[in-house]
Amino acid sequence: MADALMGCARATRHKECRKVLVERSASETGKPAACKGVKEEDYSVIAASAAIARLGWTDENGKFSEKKMLEDSSK
Repeated sequence: MADALMGCARATRHKECRKVLVERSASETGKPAACKGVKEEDYSVIAASAAIARLGWTDENGKFSEKKMLEDSSK
């Protein structure tokens, strides 16, 4: 049971971290406070996911859309 609760807390922390990364200005750098408890390996994945979202390369479900990326690169 404790493992399930830790997993839930970790997932919530990851979502909060990604939300902050997506919403912050492009000029802000460094690891935000919302991401302090996130492991470096996880943070790298979350930061890459946030960058893709900020570029507008995600679909309505928040998943990467190759189509949107290719449309953007043809502009």
